[in-house]
Amino acid sequence: MNRLAAMINAEFLVLRTRRGLMALTAVLTVGGIVLANLVLSLYHLSNAGQYGPAGGAHGLANATTLFEVTGSLAAILVGATAGAQQFESGVFRSLVATGRSRFAIALSRIPAALMVILPMLLVAYGVEIGAVYLFAGGTALPSTTTVLVELGWIMAVGVLDCCLALGIAALTGTRAGAVGLLVAWEVAGSRLIERFSAFGSWRGLISTVATDRLLPNATDTIQLTRADSITLSVGAALAVVAAWILVASTLGVWRTVTRDA
Repeated sequence: MNRLAAMINAEFLVLRTRRGLMALTAVLTVGGIVLANLVLSLYHLSNAGQYGPAGGAHGLANATTLFEVTGSLAAILVGATAGAQQFESGVFRSLVATGRSRFAIALSRIPAALMVILPMLLVAYGVEIGAVYLFAGGTALPSTTTVLVELGWIMAVGVLDCCLALGIAALTGTRAGAVGLLVAWEVAGSRLIERFSAFGSWRGLISTVATDRLLPNATDTIQLTRADSITLSVGAALAVVAAWILVASTLGVWRTVTRDA
């Protein structure tokens, strides 16, 4: 157990010392929230009659859309880097030569990647909540339940996207391929499939549909199109998210264990 903890810490340090990755992740998460609130505040100051305050419940709703894009992309980048960096740099061969367990090597990547992305998302959300109350301008504020549910959704999406990217990168041995595949899936692929009514309730197994159910104010009835909806409970949505994480992680571990050094 102590050896695995040391491997996790070593993998975390490798990720943390990648300045380009850390800077881009910070820009996408914390920087995106700061910039969005700054722009919205300037719009409000220039024309308060047309543009509402940057904060309040409406501001948190706007941040949800931003987190869905920039937060997901940051998680994908971190996960893909953690999953492929050993192969792309040639370090994997050296690690195996030292006699370290391939299974432990594969497992250590997952918590290390989460130790990078989750604090970033947490800080970004903390900045957003500060802006929600600071720039409310007398408008309605979100309830405590909404704030907590939103936080849970952000963490769930972060863990899901990071683990998916990590598993795919470990499976393919390339970071760029994992990033491209996941971005295409979340932006176009999954959203296109969920519109095919012929798939019926099976569409609840789509990762983006499951995470949509975890959004604040979402109900068991998910409206996929104007005339088409499915029913998905919170428990089922969490199970779907967990299944995606488990399958991707298992494939990544399997490929690491069976890969030629």
